[in-house]
Amino acid sequence: MTGAPGGGGARSLVEAARPVARLAAARAADADRGAVLSAEVVSAVVEAGFARHFVPRAHGGEEGTFLAFLRASAALGEACGSTAWFASLAATMGRVTAWLPQEGRKRIWQDGPDTLIAGSLLPQGTFEEVPGGWRIRGRWPYVSSCTAADWALLLARPDGGDVTGARFFALPREAYAVEETWASLGMRATGSHTVVVREAVVPRELSFPRAELYSGAAGPHGTPYSVPLRAVTGLSFAAPALGTARGAARVWTERIRGRLAAAGGGTPALERAGYDLALSRSVDDIEMAALLLERVAASADETGARSASDVWAADRARGTAKAAELLLSSVDRLLRAAGTECLAVEDELQRRWRDLRTVASHGTLRYATKAAAYAACIWSSGLADDTGNRRSNHA
Repeated sequence: MTGAPGGGGARSLVEAARPVARLAAARAADADRGAVLSAEVVSAVVEAGFARHFVPRAHGGEEGTFLAFLRASAALGEACGSTAWFASLAATMGRVTAWLPQEGRKRIWQDGPDTLIAGSLLPQGTFEEVPGGWRIRGRWPYVSSCTAADWALLLARPDGGDVTGARFFALPREAYAVEETWASLGMRATGSHTVVVREAVVPRELSFPRAELYSGAAGPHGTPYSVPLRAVTGLSFAAPALGTARGAARVWTERIRGRLAAAGGGTPALERAGYDLALSRSVDDIEMAALLLERVAASADETGARSASDVWAADRARGTAKAAELLLSSVDRLLRAAGTECLAVEDELQRRWRDLRTVASHGTLRYATKAAAYAACIWSSGLADDTGNRRSNHA
């Protein structure tokens, strides 16, 4: 797949996303109903530059920023949660694929940086070493957009071993099958089906150890690759959630404004007070979530090639999970305040609530888990900045 550059800056990718958002908004109800994104929407996302956003410049990509990624993905989320999820993961998998050896990267991006790559960070399959590479097999659930992708990047553990030796493997579309198992409450059109590899031999240039990606310390190129995965992986899911919540707030506000206008000043004071409180509290939650996510994205961009501390990475992961918690709270509140009419099967507010509920259930965004990991870093090492010096404020 080929398309126009999306640009590495926040403004350029967001601008490229705007016409895609308009198209996605027009197709959102159909996508949810049919549980699939249209080919036109898929092509528009790729042409806007999402797939190439984190691809190294050496392979024709943008080597873009996390801030651009966050803002552009959120812009799509305001229109359609599934489209934003697809775009976000298309960009994310470009970043992960950049860790392959040079010959592997050349093979995947030989036709240009817009190659669409699906992937899984769950070590569901197994592998064994064979002459020239590895033999892998297994089933990987929840691989978003796997039916549309040109390649899949899958994580597997050693046969008979544990996940500490896990490796990523890149497979072309003809090397794996797809079982259409995704039938979810929300994000219905993400195509997060199950990838099945009965047996495939993967050459050495199409594999790398998980440990390299997770540490980030030996990033293969520069800024977007040197950041530890645990610090930024939540952005891939929280960015669509931010846009989804903003879109829900807009739909709710328009609906309640119309309801108040129709009442002609006859709305009971207590009912009006309920609307006022729901609006203000939900907008507060969304704005606080946006600030948290922008802080995570901007600081990841600023980290550059220097080694990030465990405290820094755990702090960013915790902040992202907290943002997701705030976003879900905001839309839960709006749904309750809207009343019974929003429970209709194809109601737009309900669809956005279903999408957000689905995103918030992702393991990467579980606040309790991230809070515990952050606290463990604090108790074991003390509050420190990225140079190891103790300080009282690590923002």
